[in-house]
Amino acid sequence: MALRTAEQYRKGLIDGRSVYLLGERVKNVTEDPYLKVGVETAAFDFIMAHDPKTRDLAVIRDAQSGESISRYFEIPDYPEAVSARHELIRAACETADGALPFIKDVGSDIINGVAAVARITGNETYQRRIEDYRAHCARNDLSLSGAVTDVKGDRSKGPSEQAKPDYYLRVVDESESEIVVSGAKAHITASAYTDEILVIPTRNMTEADADYAVAFAIPVDTPGITQICRPSFRFEDTVHFPTPRPRRGHVEALVIFDNVRVPKERVFLLREWQAAQGLAYAFSAFHRYTAVSYKIPILEYMTGLAMLAAEANGVQKTSNIRERFVNMIRYTETTKALAKAAALDPEDFGGSGFYVANTLSSNMAKLHFASGFHDFVRDIQDIAGGLVVTQPTYKDWQNDELRPYLEQYMGGAAGFDAEQRLKLMSMLHHVVASDFAGWHEVCTIHAEGSFASQKMMLMAEAPTELYRSKARDIIGLEIA
Repeated sequence: MALRTAEQYRKGLIDGRSVYLLGERVKNVTEDPYLKVGVETAAFDFIMAHDPKTRDLAVIRDAQSGESISRYFEIPDYPEAVSARHELIRAACETADGALPFIKDVGSDIINGVAAVARITGNETYQRRIEDYRAHCARNDLSLSGAVTDVKGDRSKGPSEQAKPDYYLRVVDESESEIVVSGAKAHITASAYTDEILVIPTRNMTEADADYAVAFAIPVDTPGITQICRPSFRFEDTVHFPTPRPRRGHVEALVIFDNVRVPKERVFLLREWQAAQGLAYAFSAFHRYTAVSYKIPILEYMTGLAMLAAEANGVQKTSNIRERFVNMIRYTETTKALAKAAALDPEDFGGSGFYVANTLSSNMAKLHFASGFHDFVRDIQDIAGGLVVTQPTYKDWQNDELRPYLEQYMGGAAGFDAEQRLKLMSMLHHVVASDFAGWHEVCTIHAEGSFASQKMMLMAEAPTELYRSKARDIIGLEIA
């Protein structure tokens, strides 16, 4: 079976998985008013595979089976695979109303990272297992989430030094055919409504941390896995004005592994502590470019919202607002240019034969995006004005007694009547002033790696010796 429909994806999620939200166990993740936001966003991955407009981007031919499979499961063993994936992710965001479906990109980035490290280290067992798993996912068109970040406890200490041993996920038992793991992974996007979870280490390890050096894949409904989710907004929102294209987004979870049994055929790293950091690095090399790719359509859309707000307020031609526009355009287009540069200069990761976007340019793009987003949001808030947080709600608009007042007082410039202006301000509130907006700003800093991790990567990847040698040559220094 390959290329499931959106409805088949939804039905596959009704399997008795242990998911909690707001203190209650969720009976059906496809119907819960909060989780349904993520489910319907994720479903666009399957919609794209059957839509003639996007099928060529979303689907490839499996070289072994001859079946049509999702491009996310393509083996990236040629340079052009990088740009093809970039275009797929951009198209996915535009198709899914400004949000990435997010149920194959992270997982396939992990698959590629694991496969690359297995090749580099020459571990044939792990190579076979991960490629068998890739084929399994492709031929069953599975949805995947990636569990990387541990809860960490005291961040000044390593995994084996923590007050509680399960602050990092670890192996607690092993037999000839399986391992047993305990611990938790935090901030896991979309895991409540995927078929499988892939787990990898989040950091470097020492020999004392060997039990924490583990990577594997497991079905979400496996006994012992419990997810505690935090919502950001409901699928049916009666406060904001409705729009033809609904608001999209995802739900994060704390994923708990309580003595979970994992078959050895699904294990891709087991106590090889020396490889833990390399595996985390390999994943980030693949995934950081995914992150940059999906953020570009979001910036374009938010820039457009700010421009409409200026028009509605009648200030689009004032010098201070035009300066805000310049800031937003510079930020958006620089992010796009760095992403494009990374795709145009792909590299063979570690000699593995798997191609990634240029790692230096990818990290520059991610750091640029993350470090400038707060200012970008501030500019939108400045342009929109106080109405972005004090506006009457859609419930007020539906009240027959109140609507005449709103029609009289809430109109704007440039032909914006009261309903149009309030609809615009309602969406702006969602994007830059709601619970969801706060979630988005924090995720911009920490998702796909923090500021510190990107700066470390810049120092590691930049041709610093080239810089120094040019300076030495010009000055005439002969320093070793």
